[in-house]
Parts: sequence; C-alpha cells; structure tokens
Amino acid sequence: MRFLLIETSDNHHETLLSLIAYAKLQPFPTKVYVAAPPAYESLYASLGEVDGFFSLAQDGQALNEWIKAMGIEVIFHNTAYGHAVWKLMRRLPPLPQVGIIHDTEKLHRPSWLGWQIAWKLKKFFVLREKLQKDLPSFWRKKAHTLHLAELPLSLWQKLPPISKPAGEKWFAIPGRIELKRRAYLDLIHELVKGDIAPEWKFLLLGPAEAAYSDWPRIQNELRRYGLLSAFKVFPQGLSFPAYHAYLRVCEGILPLIHPGIPYFSKYLRYQITGAFSLAFIHRKPLFLHEAFALEEDLQDAAFFYSSPSQLIELLRAYPECPLYQKQFWKESSLTLGAVLREVWGRG
Repeated sequence: MRFLLIETSDNHHETLLSLIAYAKLQPFPTKVYVAAPPAYESLYASLGEVDGFFSLAQDGQALNEWIKAMGIEVIFHNTAYGHAVWKLMRRLPPLPQVGIIHDTEKLHRPSWLGWQIAWKLKKFFVLREKLQKDLPSFWRKKAHTLHLAELPLSLWQKLPPISKPAGEKWFAIPGRIELKRRAYLDLIHELVKGDIAPEWKFLLLGPAEAAYSDWPRIQNELRRYGLLSAFKVFPQGLSFPAYHAYLRVCEGILPLIHPGIPYFSKYLRYQITGAFSLAFIHRKPLFLHEAFALEEDLQDAAFFYSSPSQLIELLRAYPECPLYQKQFWKESSLTLGAVLREVWGRG
C-alpha cells in the first residue's frame, strides 16, 4: 500500500510521527509519503521510514500530479479540520480519504464545515476511547479509536543525549504555554504553600516566546514567589528530537487540566491534549486530575488527584507502581492497518 499523510498546518506533527511508526509496523508492505509545510521537509526527509515528501508551498495541481506520479492509493489527513483542509480535500484525486478528527465538538452539533469533512472521509479516527463512545450514533459507525504511542525508529536514533544533574527529578508540561489550556497558576500557588523539593524541575516544553504565549505572566508569578529556578523554559521551542529527548528522561508528565481553566470542559468532552500521547509514547506516568479517572485507556497510564495539594503529595511520594500493562498501542496499530486495508479495497 502507498499512502499519503497530509498536514497543512504547524500543529499535530507528533501525531503524524506516530502514524509513520505504525505504518511501518503493518504486516503488509507499506510506502509512506508526507505532504506538509516546507519548514518540515528536513524533519521528514531525515526519516528512513518516509518514502517521499511534498512541500505544500506548491499549488494544488502540482500536488495532484505528484500523487499520481508516486502511485498514492490512500490519502490520510492528519488534521481533518478547517477551511484549508476542506478546500484541499475537494481538489484531490478520487482516492479513498481517511483522517483524524482531533476535536469532535462540531460533530455533536450542526456544523456545515465539520459535517462536510466527516462525510467526505471514508473512515475517521479519534484519539481517546471516550470521544468515540460519546459520538452521535451515525458518526460512531465510521469512527475508530487510535492511541498514538510510537515514534519512528529513525527518530529514536536521532534523540540527543540529555544530561540531567544527579538527584534531580524532572516533570514535563508539554504544549503551548497558555493559561486557557493548563492550570500553571494552580501548580505555582500550591508550590508556594509548602517547601518545594529542591530536586524538582518543571520543564515547560512549549516555545515560551511564541505568539499568544502566557510565559511573561507566568514568569512574573515565579519571580514574585522565588520559584523561577524550579522551572526550565525554551524561548524558541525545541526540535522534535530534542523535545522527545527531554521527555525520555523526565519522571512524569503533567497535563495540568483542572476545573476552572477555560478549556477544561473541551478537553474533557471533545478533544485530547497532546500530553496524553506523549506520555504513551515514552511510557511515562501521567499525573492527571480525577475528572479523567473513569476512562479505561487512561487508568493504566496515570496517577489521579482531586486537588492541586494532592498533586504535590503525589509528586513528593513519586509512586513507582507499574503502569502501561495493557499495551493498547499494539491494538491501535492493528486497527490502523485494518481500516487502511478496508478503504484500500484489497484487504
């Protein structure tokens, strides 16, 4: 099978990397091609699992000609969302199209664009079991759950060594540094109440100087309480190998999705934070609010707390109970292969 992964934006490339890894785990020969913005050409061209790259800086006609020349048989939209994707979908050759719907909210209410994209897809994936189960029945019939939990072997081989000082414990907080998405202030204000463990270091892995970043406000709070040295930031962000190298050596991952933040109900009901998949990939414990505790695919990957003070207690105790016993990513890899073969028409 020859299939093309398309990502039109700067988002969700961690997702695309996992899809590449899963494609190469299939029991049938698979050729993987990627179409993405030109800034990502060096990343994908460096991966031995990728058989060809198309820069989306070129026009649609050039893309169609390239698809024909590469013999593409299935098209996979890494982010099946937005006007740019819908415009592209309508101009592509008459090949089976599948994709990932990262935010299911538009499928729960009338939405011309969201419904048009979902109808156009032969099948689509969501990234949490709850999101699939909660879909309206007519959408649930064509939806599958996909847990992303692998990286291409060639990317693993590129991870730079990270030197962590002896005795330090690093906790990663992935994603864009935005107060509407993560309860950074809950963590900071709880750390102020007690004696912060001197070996703790919190890694804010999103680019601190990105547009709309709330790092200036967070930095002021940390400076005010004398906690700045406990947080490590990366002004311009990290390359994908460096990003994953830091995750590989951290103790655990903090999504910081708490009641009260603007995106709390959205994360709970309609979408996944990338922190979940990053924890799955690196088999690191999630420290997660108990609002998610009933979700089966998270129970095996997380320690749950009911309040910021309980989060601090968990970090202080740092539980070492075994996690990731279910190995659900193996099932997801098979699910991806089965869906691709179904829409391909040869399986």
